[in-house]
Amino acid sequence: MRMFYRLRQLWESLHARPTAPDLALAQGVLAPPLMALFWRLQPSEQAHSLRILCLLLEQGENHPDLLAAALLHDVGKSRYPLYVWERVVIVLGKAVLPKQARRWGQAQPRGWQRPFVIAEQHPVWGAEMAGQAGASPLTVSLIRNHQEAPPPLVYRAEPPQIENLLLHRLQGLDDES
Repeated sequence: MRMFYRLRQLWESLHARPTAPDLALAQGVLAPPLMALFWRLQPSEQAHSLRILCLLLEQGENHPDLLAAALLHDVGKSRYPLYVWERVVIVLGKAVLPKQARRWGQAQPRGWQRPFVIAEQHPVWGAEMAGQAGASPLTVSLIRNHQEAPPPLVYRAEPPQIENLLLHRLQGLDDES
């Protein structure tokens, strides 16, 4: 069932393009050096990030680091842009051989392993790029960890760490969008 969801998501992403009002919204969230990174994303990736931003805003979220991370969480993919067929390979590989796909992602981004490397390494690359462009340490951390399993949220007398809460929000919407 998850594979069909991912294939539908892939199909939708191939046809998605950002709208002018959404792009203006992004420009209101990101400082110019970070917006320059956003412009490096493929149009379908921009539309995906903008969907997440809009969902956060609709839910009343206004934390600036989360909003910036929503827009830039996939910017590491701009280092090695993916072809359509590579996106299909990633979806199928992760669905059929998830452990091997992660292992293949530890190689260099060339040859048949290239799509798996990009899928696996883009959070680290994106975090480096965002940090170099002046993103806050929290935004950089959210980008770096957006594909990692976050620590469970534990509600006790003291509030849970804000970073874990924000990471949960980003990951939940990234998986849905």
